[in-house]
Amino acid sequence: MSETSPLRLSVVITVTSGSPHLEACLAALAQQRDAPPFEVIVPLDDTLPDAARWIESYPDVIFPRVPNAPARASSYTDGARHLAYDRRRATGLQAARAPVIALTEDHACPAPDWCERIDAAHRDTPHAVIGGAIENGNQGAVARAVFCCDFGRYEAPLQEGPAEYVSDVNVSYKRAALYEVTETWENAYHETAVHGAIARRGGTLWLTPNVVVEQRRGPLSLTESLAERYTWGRLYAGKRTEEISTTRRALFALLSTALPLVLLIRHLRRAWLRKRAGTGAPLPLVALLLCAWSLGECMGYWTGEPEGGRKQG
Repeated sequence: MSETSPLRLSVVITVTSGSPHLEACLAALAQQRDAPPFEVIVPLDDTLPDAARWIESYPDVIFPRVPNAPARASSYTDGARHLAYDRRRATGLQAARAPVIALTEDHACPAPDWCERIDAAHRDTPHAVIGGAIENGNQGAVARAVFCCDFGRYEAPLQEGPAEYVSDVNVSYKRAALYEVTETWENAYHETAVHGAIARRGGTLWLTPNVVVEQRRGPLSLTESLAERYTWGRLYAGKRTEEISTTRRALFALLSTALPLVLLIRHLRRAWLRKRAGTGAPLPLVALLLCAWSLGECMGYWTGEPEGGRKQG
């Protein structure tokens, strides 16, 4: 976190799990090897009870306040929680000062060379968006199954090359490319919207196995995880309905009923190709979580609303 020479990297951490996850993430960043001059940004809002303690304990970290933060979400079925995360990301991106900006979340533990690898990747290539590998550090069957559904496609061995998707748990941007599409994230950052806008302007999305974080989120409750899957699926589909016709909405709602089988086959194929047991997650749990996501997608497309009949701001 040096400022003895010009900044080359801004690291934005989105708080989704809180203490002690954030403290572990900050500790990993403090121990980076051969890192370029970088800053760490952790956006805060009034829903975070430990904010005052973090500000006092980490004087070198930048803690910008999130404007117009939503009220604290009462459950996983309340999309306000997802909106809070998106607004924290947007606030962090606005506060970043370096020519390269990296995004991660507090439950992700960066590898010791994470900052150095991001800096090198952007110096050596023209790619606007560079995503990295996400490894499973979770304990418990439910947490491993959730990881499989969220991040299984980003596990090692990961093939280097152009990508359709990269995850906001381990992604970095050239500032110039990101700021060309400011209108897509200045109020709330949506991964797919930002990446789609950058791609339409000719920017490349790239995946590399050299930039690694380990996700450590568990243990998790099955009931809450199923509710989270449903909510995330509905938010995803509800957001997409803003850009598609009513006819396509109805078609996607119908097709989403086949999603659990399609996604499960993809998971099994991916695990087989990589000659590993994926995340070690029990297959019935993975299937159950995929069904919850698919039901959420179906409802999002059918109603045209992200959750509970309320549009997200």
